Amino acid sequence: MKKIYDPNKIKKAVNHSIYKEMLYSTNVPLFLLAYAPGEIVAAPWQEQPCFQIVQKGTLSVYFIRDDGSRYSLSSGGENYMIGEMNLFTGNGNSVYAEASDQLLTIAIDSHLYKDQLLNNIYFMQSIVSVMAEKLMIITNMDASASTLSDRIMNYIRFKCENQRLCGLEKAAFALHCSSRQLQRLLNELVEKGRVEKTGKGSYRMVAEEKLEAYQKP
Repeated sequence: MKKIYDPNKIKKAVNHSIYKEMLYSTNVPLFLLAYAPGEIVAAPWQEQPCFQIVQKGTLSVYFIRDDGSRYSLSSGGENYMIGEMNLFTGNGNSVYAEASDQLLTIAIDSHLYKDQLLNNIYFMQSIVSVMAEKLMIITNMDASASTLSDRIMNYIRFKCENQRLCGLEKAAFALHCSSRQLQRLLNELVEKGRVEKTGKGSYRMVAEEKLEAYQKP
């Protein structure tokens, strides 16, 4: 990910957006973010979340539940908004976004300028309309079918601190399976080289799987 502060490039991108007037009305610093295919655009662990509008390229958005099941929420192209929920819920949600190809977004530091954005009626009217459309889509969506092994990997990737599973009973409860079943599948994942055992009831992703988690979740 690369940050771009060139005023001419920013102006060109904003003038091309259908949200031109709304962006200028915020009166806060704007910048651009460029992503390579597979890079994470938004995730709960990000320390400095941004409100972003896609200027070029596409991204995919998905939600990871506590049991590791994944909802593919949507895919977005030019003028798609991402990060608006952080203004209301902080960055503790489980929504992830990933660049599907070369991606360029117009960005605002939503943590630093949260108050200014929330007090801007023009801005709020714009994002509330977008959020309502997204909510309608989500309410009619089912979780993607996945095996328990896939759910275990998603659980370790996205729900475990430092991608380390500690405590079989707690994990089994979250994954809606028995401790014995979880142990058996973890043993299989160890044999396949996807996770490694670090202690009693403790497992972590291997380096290759960690890399894949950022590229092909």
